Amino acid sequence: MEILSNVAVIWFLAGAVLLLLELLIPGVFLLFFGVGAWITSLAVYLFEPSLGIQFIIFSITSVISLLFLRNYLLKRLYNMPDPVDDPDDEFAGCIGECILPIKPDEDGRIEFKGTTWNASSETEIEVGSKVKIIRKLGLILFVEPLNN
Repeated sequence: MEILSNVAVIWFLAGAVLLLLELLIPGVFLLFFGVGAWITSLAVYLFEPSLGIQFIIFSITSVISLLFLRNYLLKRLYNMPDPVDDPDDEFAGCIGECILPIKPDEDGRIEFKGTTWNASSETEIEVGSKVKIIRKLGLILFVEPLNN
């Protein structure tokens, strides 16, 4: 077991074990510590730093690779869509139904996605009319009458 007396080999094997564990434990997390161990193995092979410096190299390279590569890899591996900049944008363009009259100076209510919402409009909208949601601000939906 003379090969295990070489610190660079130990770091390399630790990295390989972490990469293999990544296959068993989902989450794309251990991969970056495996990469950090391999980079540390290379640094030990080339420069023979002290044990404290080795752990610093391992920590820094693991955290840097985690911070900069995790989101990229998750998107590539799982085809994750880009996060929506404004979660309220998902309401824009959707259709609801007026259940309390809406006047320019007085909010009404609409039904949308199985619940009721306060709604505001620049024009008068009667009960039963279909409305198009323009935007959402807080808990108020700004709507306009749907042109039939």
